[in-house]
Amino acid sequence: MPTAVSSTPDAGAPATSLRERLLNVFASPGDVFEEVVAQPHSRINWLLPTLLVCFFGVGSLLVSPVGGTAAIFESATNPDQAPSGSVSLLSALTVVASAFVGTFWTAFVLWFIGRGFLKVRFGFMKTLEVAGLSGMILALDTVVTSLLTLASGDATTRPALSLFIRSSGSSDTLHSSLAALNVFHLWTTAVLAVGLSKLAGVSIKEGAFWVFGYWLALRLALGCF
Repeated sequence: MPTAVSSTPDAGAPATSLRERLLNVFASPGDVFEEVVAQPHSRINWLLPTLLVCFFGVGSLLVSPVGGTAAIFESATNPDQAPSGSVSLLSALTVVASAFVGTFWTAFVLWFIGRGFLKVRFGFMKTLEVAGLSGMILALDTVVTSLLTLASGDATTRPALSLFIRSSGSSDTLHSSLAALNVFHLWTTAVLAVGLSKLAGVSIKEGAFWVFGYWLALRLALGCF
């Protein structure tokens, strides 16, 4: 039977501000997640970071070399180009939906690993807070990717090992494989491993084994390697 992990609030540990939690997740995620586990559930812990991912994700559409601001402006000034505006709106809605679905899916994966493999019980809403706060790194990823796109003029540019080689076409397996080694995705995975260790009360090494194992299995399933 799964072991339950206590999440009783620690009266001796004063809660940090939301701003501090959002910033500290970059430098000391362990401390942030320890507080999340100890304190009562707070919806804003996952909602605000997810909204920030949405905001920067939609903003990245405006700086994309393909479409972006020019396409939106053209559709607004020329009625005949209304379909382009619709596509832009659809893209924005897709980004927003993907951000929320991604947050909930990540929380489910961590919760399932804890319940199914580590045999430890912890609340799904707490897991959602960990997944949401980890999304701050993905928000930063979006900003950095947008800047790289602007600098290179190439919409496929990513903060990954693929940055150091030029793609020879859509079927370039090496380039696709290196693009999968996104620095921010690896960083997020490491932070999620820390989060799982705090939620389940296991070592970071054990948390990393399961989280990175899932990350690798997902990449293999998607054919990135």
